[in-house]
Amino acid sequence: MKILLKLFMVVLMLGIVSCRDTDKEETAAAEAAIETIDAVEEKAEEISEKIDQEASELEASLKELDSI
Repeated sequence: MKILLKLFMVVLMLGIVSCRDTDKEETAAAEAAIETIDAVEEKAEEISEKIDQEASELEASLKELDSI
């Protein structure tokens, strides 16, 4: 009976410790994924702004060519 109680306590402690480590790893992985998504969104926004700027420059150039 004592052996079963000790074995149960060891399994319980192992389960508690492993669950806490898993939660920390999942949280760290989620934060890393969020940072990556934020970086991609910022890059996409910069590219979009650059495209808009170049498009307006091209439109101005076309208007200038049409006026010639």
